[in-house]
Amino acid sequence: MKKDFQDQTDEELLLSLADGEEKALDILYMRHSGRVLSYVLKRGLPKEQADDVLQIVFLQVFRKKHLYDPKHAALAWIYVITRSELKDYKNREIKDFLEWDDSLSQTVAASPIIESKEESEALLKELKPREQEVLRMRYLDEMEYDEIAERLQESTSNIRQLVSRSLKVLRRRHERH
Repeated sequence: MKKDFQDQTDEELLLSLADGEEKALDILYMRHSGRVLSYVLKRGLPKEQADDVLQIVFLQVFRKKHLYDPKHAALAWIYVITRSELKDYKNREIKDFLEWDDSLSQTVAASPIIESKEESEALLKELKPREQEVLRMRYLDEMEYDEIAERLQESTSNIRQLVSRSLKVLRRRHERH
């Protein structure tokens, strides 16, 4: 006789999910959404964005359910997905900040999009050297705030503030064009 979903281990729940038992995802979400959200928040995203990443993570758990290998701990597998989605989300974030906003464009043609590291570097040159260094470390080198703070021997909050201000400067400059 099959165990009740509440009594299944996380690994059994992922296998049940792969077998088409969608209720298993609800149980996994109830068990681990708080941990995943906490993990994402600790990596510097505001609550609203962290909630977005949380939803994306469990959507990916559902989509990738057939890829789960029970040789590995289920929670570890969920954290691998979380880390990957967090990285993707942050990459989209910098691209969104640096892209031209089509709604501000006065022409019919679409505005250019940042497609290469060279284009990103060109935009960074509009900033002061310190701002360039921090944004490069954060978004092009994909370093966490605490890693940047440690390397530059500054507080994490100072690094967050510098990133935020630098992105605002870039946004304002490109909204005028």
